[in-house]
Amino acid sequence: LQRRMLNDAVTDGNVNLLIQLGALYLGVIILADGLKYAMNRVRGRISAQVTHALRHSVYYCVYTVVKPESWKHNAHHGVDEGAVVSMLSSEVEKLGGFAGQAISQPLLQIGTALFVVGYMLFIDPLVAGVALALYAPQLLIVPWLQGKINDLALTRAVFVRKLGAFVVEIAEEDAIGNEVPEQFLSITNDIFDVRLRIEKLKWLMKALNNFLMKLGPFGIITFGGYMVMQGNLEVGVIVAFISGFERLGGPMRDSIAFYRQVSDAHMKYGLLVNSFSGHEPGTPHGPAHGSDTKTEPAFA
Repeated sequence: LQRRMLNDAVTDGNVNLLIQLGALYLGVIILADGLKYAMNRVRGRISAQVTHALRHSVYYCVYTVVKPESWKHNAHHGVDEGAVVSMLSSEVEKLGGFAGQAISQPLLQIGTALFVVGYMLFIDPLVAGVALALYAPQLLIVPWLQGKINDLALTRAVFVRKLGAFVVEIAEEDAIGNEVPEQFLSITNDIFDVRLRIEKLKWLMKALNNFLMKLGPFGIITFGGYMVMQGNLEVGVIVAFISGFERLGGPMRDSIAFYRQVSDAHMKYGLLVNSFSGHEPGTPHGPAHGSDTKTEPAFA
């Protein structure tokens, strides 16, 4: 629509066509925003339902399948009071939030990206190919960095569970007036260190993505501008391409974010399920709850 408004209506001075295309453009915007609103309403409901179901499932597995009083005497059961608090609050909440967009997000973003790319290839395959080639490094960088972030996120989740277990355990004792326990300081310092490493990798990946996303318009303006000067391309095509890559930027960023969410949800769900199978991933089979022997999560 933008290309036709510039090349057909503005260039020819056709006011009626400009008004018609402008009205159609406005209608498309309203329709797109209306569909997005409806989709987000459905996503929110699905997320709430899945979170609700997960909480009931965790409660059933913890308090019905295995009696709470047997935890401290069962070396093969990997769930304690602190871990239950973490599972019933933050862990199921994040999994439920992911479930709401698990299907709609990839369909929407991949569909949008394919439509935009197909349109640009139809208009001018050469310019589109040059611009798209500049995006290719993301296909290698994102999975590599995300794998490292997932390993650290798994380790942090295990540390957070250990912290919850320690807080529940210390609450049963008389801790008033005593100094902060060394075990508490050790666990919180470990969580802090892992968090810093995650933040460093996360912002490195974001910076690289932003840089690579800007190379597309750079390629369009540089190479496309040269073709315009040679008389092989219209200015309206360049404008449409830049607008198209702006539209492509959203699905690209959302697809990368979705890939990160899939990896994170896969890790969290595995951690949740394995809690009821005898051990947590990333942690060696340890002693019974309350033992003095110390086991540390293994970095993958």
